[in-house]
Amino acid sequence: MGAETDAVAFLAEDFEPAYLRLHREGRLRARAEAAIAELESCCACPRNCRCNRLLGKTGTCHTGRHAVVSSAFPHFGEEDCLRGWRGSGTIFFSLCNLRCVFCQNWDISQQRSGQECTAEEIAALMLSLQERGCHNINFVTPEHVAPQVIEAVARAVEQGLRLPIVYNTGAYDALSSLRLLDGIVDVYMPDFKFWKPETALRLSLARDYPERAREAIREMHRQVGPLRFGPGGLARRGVLVRHL
Repeated sequence: MGAETDAVAFLAEDFEPAYLRLHREGRLRARAEAAIAELESCCACPRNCRCNRLLGKTGTCHTGRHAVVSSAFPHFGEEDCLRGWRGSGTIFFSLCNLRCVFCQNWDISQQRSGQECTAEEIAALMLSLQERGCHNINFVTPEHVAPQVIEAVARAVEQGLRLPIVYNTGAYDALSSLRLLDGIVDVYMPDFKFWKPETALRLSLARDYPERAREAIREMHRQVGPLRFGPGGLARRGVLVRHL
């Protein structure tokens, strides 16, 4: 019990978002450039489409060079440890690399709801959510735009972003993208959907989902460990797995 209490107290007193270290060492901008380079022959997610998104070509996710943002607002419908009392600063990305027949946000995930945003525009959204008092920045459905997320975070940090980053994913993530996110994301929140390949194929058109998701969650845990909390029971670092 003592060790657990000390760990929580450490986070409460000395916590800072992971990306600040990369920023201080001058490595965050270089990480963003490396991530964007992946779009030339896209391998951002397990679909591995290999299209040149830098030229506007698209694959399964129908997303080109720039991410499409559906909405950005303080969200009070997330888990208690994320929403707190001022909301989770949620940025919903449009489109998706899965085709879940049960998707509760079908209009967002499949119908390109929203507007294309540059890294500077997404950074401005993040800073606005910080100014509104949100406890964190929560990227929803970022798997297919992980490079653009890294690029936007790098821009926002240079302008004063200091909130923890939550990566709210359907867990169909490429290991290469997750490794680029290492040292940037504080809380991973993967939604694990299927254990059997046949079910994943039938309901999401992704037969390899179970294997890829398990690999992804192992990598997430390697990076940030189990979920830990700060003042007011707010999640500060770790993995929070849901079954959605």
